[in-house]
Amino acid sequence: MNHLTLHKFSANDFTLVHNQFIEQYMVSANGEFVKIYLYLLHCSASDRDISLSSIADTFNHTENDVKRALAYWEKLHLLSLTYDSEGILTDIAFTDESFSENRQKRLERYADRLEQAVPDHSSGPDSPMEPDRTMTAGRSTAASPSSAASVSPSRFTVSLQRKKELSQQEEVQQLLYIAEQYLAKTLSSTEVNHILYFYDELHFSFDLIEYLIEYCVSKGKRSINYIRKVALEWASQGITTVSQAKKDTNLYHRDYYTVLNAFGIQGRGPAQAEIEQMSRWFREYGFSTDVVLEACRRTINRTHTPNFQYADKILSGWKDMGVHSLADIEKLDKPAPKASPQEEASAASRPKAASNKFNNFPQRKYDFDQLEQQLLDC
Repeated sequence: MNHLTLHKFSANDFTLVHNQFIEQYMVSANGEFVKIYLYLLHCSASDRDISLSSIADTFNHTENDVKRALAYWEKLHLLSLTYDSEGILTDIAFTDESFSENRQKRLERYADRLEQAVPDHSSGPDSPMEPDRTMTAGRSTAASPSSAASVSPSRFTVSLQRKKELSQQEEVQQLLYIAEQYLAKTLSSTEVNHILYFYDELHFSFDLIEYLIEYCVSKGKRSINYIRKVALEWASQGITTVSQAKKDTNLYHRDYYTVLNAFGIQGRGPAQAEIEQMSRWFREYGFSTDVVLEACRRTINRTHTPNFQYADKILSGWKDMGVHSLADIEKLDKPAPKASPQEEASAASRPKAASNKFNNFPQRKYDFDQLEQQLLDC
């Protein structure tokens, strides 16, 4: 077995992890790569003998998996690898090269990026916003979050003078830096403008913007258009704090799984198409959980399967009929009142229509329940 020499930089009885590793590198790295890096840190502090095979056995990986992780961290200059003449790995050394950059220089780099970001004059669906308001030295004060959220997508520009003002704010510089870590890319001018819009126009706090990006990335959505859509939705609901945003997202997550349970779906999360439909029921239609669950119950009774399309037809029909509660549904379900004896006698006394070519045919009897069923099945 080929043993490796692991050069440690700390002789303490605990594992020391640099804060910048957590803030900058861990966010965008493969989870298995992070595990191996932390394991090496742990071994370096405990004088433990290691080898590629022992690392692979620890994590139930192949040696090639371990080599890929080591190569990844070497590329980021967090590890230095030494090989012998036969190409066999012999030494692994930790390096703080990537941690030694002066913080002020890093912030200055983002300040330059802010000033150099050019206005985006595109007008397609990917373009940002252009609110019609005057920018001041502080945040703009002409619009409330709800009115800002109603601005239609067209073009959003921030003057160079305004960007220079923002570039002096360390919070804005740090915000762009964190956004790049979450999105795992260099921000485009469009993305910079959007983030400035969230900060300066929607009046989102630093923490709320960070959570906004974190939340979208956690759902696998890194598009600035998706992030903007969520931001505008939060603004329209008056969400201004992280706790409010978490409450909102957790509420709808809970409703989604309640619907899945009503359909008898277990062991998986909702698919994207299902999320879009359920979001429409709760957000666009404004139905309560009880109303949606009633539609699910009727869907199962009639189709015997968890059919989201069928439930959507029921709910869209209820929306068109002005349903807001279970009481409204009960009213719709009640049969029409029978005619009184007087009304029946009056109807019988009316003269019958003369027989002619238009009405001289057998009258049809309709099963309205069956017609409703056919309509829903369309």
